[in-house]
Amino acid sequence: MKYPKMGTRQLYLLEERIKTFKNWPFDEKSRCNIRNMAEAGFYSVATSTEDVDATKCFLCGKELDGWESFDDPWAEHRSHAAKCAFVQIGKNEDELSFSEFLSIVKQYMINEVNQIGGQQKEIIDEKLKAIKRKYRGRK
Repeated sequence: MKYPKMGTRQLYLLEERIKTFKNWPFDEKSRCNIRNMAEAGFYSVATSTEDVDATKCFLCGKELDGWESFDDPWAEHRSHAAKCAFVQIGKNEDELSFSEFLSIVKQYMINEVNQIGGQQKEIIDEKLKAIKRKYRGRK
């Protein structure tokens, strides 16, 4: 069985999130600029020019789009995902204590392992269905 690799991007790091914003529609003068988005935990998940402002939280997975230049990324994150551990800490990366940073990295790793486990379960379930169909045809 081939196992998927864990993500190579370390999206719990601010600079890694910043790198994902390739065609962000707002400049650094906007409240909703790339740095503010990344500091609030978001990274870009845009796949085309139609969803250029599609974002996702690296920790809770909340996806948001429809951003306006005046939106406050922290306020939007808080209003849509108040239970997000990153939102609850509510600090920029350079303000985090070592313990808080480790807590975030730990949760990120747990989430990633759970996602990979879910993907593997889907693959196994599909193979099992195929085997059952094959044996039903023999009866």
